[in-house]
Amino acid sequence: MRRCLTKTKRTFSDLEGSAQKLNDGEDVEMMSERRRALFEPLAPNYVKSIDSFLPPPDFETASYPRGWVIGKKRKLVNVDVVESMRLIAVQEMNRKDREINGLNEQLEEDARTMELLQMELQKERQKRLQAEREKATLQAQADMLMTMLNELEEETEPEPLDDCQVINN
Repeated sequence: MRRCLTKTKRTFSDLEGSAQKLNDGEDVEMMSERRRALFEPLAPNYVKSIDSFLPPPDFETASYPRGWVIGKKRKLVNVDVVESMRLIAVQEMNRKDREINGLNEQLEEDARTMELLQMELQKERQKRLQAEREKATLQAQADMLMTMLNELEEETEPEPLDDCQVINN
């Protein structure tokens, strides 16, 4: 871990040294604005006013090269690049629309399947309730018949015969 930090520090210090060499030497003018910006400290963040987003007062579209327009932050942007980015965005939106349409179709199909399954479940519940009713009715009839049989057996049950009656018969 320390090695990486020291390498980074060395590299950064090397960059600072090279920047000082460039600043001291005659190559300063050759250094581009971007390259200079790398070695300058960052400006503090400040809130930009609304006026800073407006084009300059002397803005004329004719003063810019053909095929270029002024974009965000007053930077020149190539029209072809903007158009290709717009096309890519439109293609991406169309792809997402197709994906959403496919998901909607799947959702509709799932809803139809769910409806059919709910209908089948309702039918099965009705069959089960009907079978339970029939079972309860049959159970009640069986209990009634068993009660009747028990009553008949009690009525027809022979009275115990005495020894005298057995001999006479």
